[in-house]
Amino acid sequence: MRRPRFWNDTSFLTNLLTPIGLIHHFISKQSYKLQKPYHSKAPVICIGSPIIGGGGKTPVAIAIQELLLKKNKKISATSKCYKGKIKRPTLINEKHTSLDVGDEPILLSHYCETFVSKNRKSALKMANNHNKYDYIVSDDGYRDVSIKNKVNVLVIDGNMPRINLKQFPAGDLHGSIDYALGIADILILIDEEKTDKKIIEKIKNYKIQNVSAKSEYRIRNDDKSEKIAFTGIGMPKKFYNTLRKLKIKTTQNLTYPNHFQYSRNDVKQLLEIATAHGKYSLLTTSKDYVRFNDENDPNKQLRDLVDVLDITIKIDHPDDLMKYITQKSMN
Repeated sequence: MRRPRFWNDTSFLTNLLTPIGLIHHFISKQSYKLQKPYHSKAPVICIGSPIIGGGGKTPVAIAIQELLLKKNKKISATSKCYKGKIKRPTLINEKHTSLDVGDEPILLSHYCETFVSKNRKSALKMANNHNKYDYIVSDDGYRDVSIKNKVNVLVIDGNMPRINLKQFPAGDLHGSIDYALGIADILILIDEEKTDKKIIEKIKNYKIQNVSAKSEYRIRNDDKSEKIAFTGIGMPKKFYNTLRKLKIKTTQNLTYPNHFQYSRNDVKQLLEIATAHGKYSLLTTSKDYVRFNDENDPNKQLRDLVDVLDITIKIDHPDDLMKYITQKSMN
């Protein structure tokens, strides 16, 4: 799905769609309440965002993975395998690609054993049965109240471009911000000084353990030359805005649908651009990069030419975050 432009502002169309969003959110909440509860043996750290895509969940999940590993915790990760072909519970191995399991699980699997399934609880059950973990990190399930023994970590990223703060399908919001804040145990606020003032005011109404964080960026190979940027993520404008802030000049921006799986023909077209403009002239995100594999990019031809912008999240007070997670998981 390509993000509609009308989600940026309020219009007649967004006002028309707003009641549908309220109904959708109500049905979603009720469906979770009707599901059979599942109590995980290991505490599940569920990373959530107020918005559907581009909210910064994946880099925060990775930051939490790294924090737990530094504390010598035995961890695993689970994901719902969005856009992946695999449906049954599976432990990711080096042979799996984004075509099998989706892009985000591949990134999570670089840090710990990662389990995927189209059914969220099936992945959790497999993780619990596979080994004894101190924690399971999940990049979804934040709103799933049928999962018991979990810590809800809400991520609000100040680097989001302007949005209309309407609920899907009128806007980016996955339910209301008030609901997301109301079920949060911990709030990670990335680059607070850039966050929409309306959201900051809402946060003040809730007693949540608040942890601040900063975004850090690194271009893997060459940050000097002009780039042709391309991406298929939830908020492509966020990527392009970041490049401008980093003073990376782009001569062209190529936008694909979210979680886009590049075909051989797409790779061929990108190869032609890279060949014409030189090595590292193409720049993309780490999520896009893991969608290139031996099926669509034989012999790593494109992968050897593409440059990547890596985004990491630095927690300002990691010991505080670890303390909050420990306290909540012991309740």
